[in-house]
Amino acid sequence: MRLRLDSYPVVDIAQARYGDMDANGHLNNLALESLHENARATMNQSLFPDIYDIATRRLRLVTSQNAVHFLAEAHWPAVIETGAGVGRIGRTSFVASTGLFVGGTCVGVCDTVLVLLGDDGPVPIPDDRRAALETVRLRLPD
Repeated sequence: MRLRLDSYPVVDIAQARYGDMDANGHLNNLALESLHENARATMNQSLFPDIYDIATRRLRLVTSQNAVHFLAEAHWPAVIETGAGVGRIGRTSFVASTGLFVGGTCVGVCDTVLVLLGDDGPVPIPDDRRAALETVRLRLPD
């Protein structure tokens, strides 16, 4: 299911950059991880509207674990479709799951455990944010 773009409720498009290529002529691992990061940050901002506003936020999201799987090479130039969704919801954390697609082929997937922090450490995810997370759960394609 993770290899299909229609499994992800949040979809966006990114352009590969010439400077993202490595000596082998394909997009390097850091560039691909940056695309995963941007996909999950875009999703997080819609779910936690002030999470990246340091002037108004009360809570923060921090990464406690990040697992990236590179499945195929991608080359410049390329239009990369990014998919994002929530794989699991815990008490104080959730898994942001992302996929990168070039020409309909999944070139990588990533699962990132994000922990909600207050001033004194992890805090339970509020009910309204938990409900928002449920709206972007990964889904089985039709």
